[in-house]
Amino acid sequence: MNAYKVIDRIQIEPHIVFIRIEPTDIKITLRDVFKSLSDIAWISDFDKQYIQNYFQVRAEETINYIATNIIAQSDDKITSDTGELVVSELSRLAVINELRYLDIPLAELIKSQAAGNDGFDFFSKNLNKIILFGEAKFNSRQNAYGSAFEQIARFERTKQDISDIKEIAEFCCEDSLKNHTQGKKGFIASFASKTTSTTTMINGIKRNSDYNNLKGFEEIICVAVNV
Repeated sequence: MNAYKVIDRIQIEPHIVFIRIEPTDIKITLRDVFKSLSDIAWISDFDKQYIQNYFQVRAEETINYIATNIIAQSDDKITSDTGELVVSELSRLAVINELRYLDIPLAELIKSQAAGNDGFDFFSKNLNKIILFGEAKFNSRQNAYGSAFEQIARFERTKQDISDIKEIAEFCCEDSLKNHTQGKKGFIASFASKTTSTTTMINGIKRNSDYNNLKGFEEIICVAVNV
């Protein structure tokens, strides 16, 4: 059984899609997310042993941290401590499974720090070889798309995507890296959503100034997660 089900998928513009998903069973969502994070079979895809060793150390450190400090302390409820992790991973899985884009592990697993990294939360590559930079936001009281788009816009202005490229270069083809150096890139806004209707939420997104400032890039994906 998938960790989520798709509630809505709406093409806002040719290069902008809105996907709304819902955890299949909120009581096991954290366990499903942790199982997904713990699957590090992707490491064996690298030919060079030193690269495998490099990612093995990073991934295991983060998995152990999450198991001890986040999963073990949760009472099967999505809280502020677990919310962003859940939103990040479910959104990443939705982009991979629904759009068939490149599977790049969550940033927490491939960056040098065990947790709390600055920078984008997750990444992918679309079928046009454009690298996508994802930012996840959780808010227990309201839809979090505003804060997601605000951070993406701020990261884009401060060239955080350029800083993050070195972390994901091993996962990307030369064409996609070249496209990025030419300013061709896209973004994924991943956010917790509440009882607001999809139509109302999309209308709110369309009025968001940060969203409108980002529309000129190659692709925008909005992923609303009902938590």
